[in-house]
Amino acid sequence: MDAHFQTIVPATGNHDESTVCKMIVHSLSEGVSKNLRPICAVLFSGGVDSSLIAALAARQTPDIILLTVGFAESNDITWAPEAAKLLGLGKHHILKTITLEDVKLTIPSVMEALGTTDPMTISLAVPLFIACSEAKSRNIDLLLAGQGADELFGGYHRYKEIAKDGMSALHEAIAADVSRLPQRDILRDNTVAGTAGMKLAAPFLETEMIQLGLSIPAELKVREVEGEQVGKYILRKAAETIMPGEIAWRDKKAMQYGSGVWAAMGKLARQAGYRKQDKGYIRKYLYSVAEENRITLDVTS
Repeated sequence: MDAHFQTIVPATGNHDESTVCKMIVHSLSEGVSKNLRPICAVLFSGGVDSSLIAALAARQTPDIILLTVGFAESNDITWAPEAAKLLGLGKHHILKTITLEDVKLTIPSVMEALGTTDPMTISLAVPLFIACSEAKSRNIDLLLAGQGADELFGGYHRYKEIAKDGMSALHEAIAADVSRLPQRDILRDNTVAGTAGMKLAAPFLETEMIQLGLSIPAELKVREVEGEQVGKYILRKAAETIMPGEIAWRDKKAMQYGSGVWAAMGKLARQAGYRKQDKGYIRKYLYSVAEENRITLDVTS
């Protein structure tokens, strides 16, 4: 998954919503088309980001495979099949249901690859590693992911708080987060995927899409809708032009929560004797796993 980060384009106004929506769909469609391969799949949670990629990929590859990873009854495993059906892709949807033992066995592999015991990093890496391993077992050689959409379009909850300080502050925060992607999220995910023998592609992080995303005014990214602040507003409006609103406007949890992996790590920590009321109990558990498996950690871990 390569991303090209050039000079940050300042957000400029005077774009009407309809025009911006068309620009988003066009640019993302180009990014998806560029990354499609004969045998590839979409890492699919049923959220607006992965659903947009799936819908656009299906225009060129009607039998595009969708892959969802999570615990039985987790948000992703429960919702993703419905979203796939709404997109007309239910027959090409793979559900990989995982267990506590799967998470326990995967943690050392991702910890060794990343050299860290940071709980958030590991909780994101575990479901990705399992998804990549599942794809590899099915002779899929590339996964398309929705990485970058939250940063470019104001999807994180903290952006709603920042927006209270004004749109200039919101744009600066978004631009700063996008600039950090190469040495943070992209490096992490590429490392994990490579360890599982898989390649990732991120259509949202193609150069044209980055430039477009950063040129869109911040007030089109976090906006009040029916009395509630909504992140990724303009991306959802764009999605609504090519998919059911039920998908476009659904509020989805991040992968570590939607898959149930974060809760599973907490359970594993408690089973190992660490108490939830103790600060950093999951990190302490992960550190014990690193020691037990003689994993070398980065000194900044």
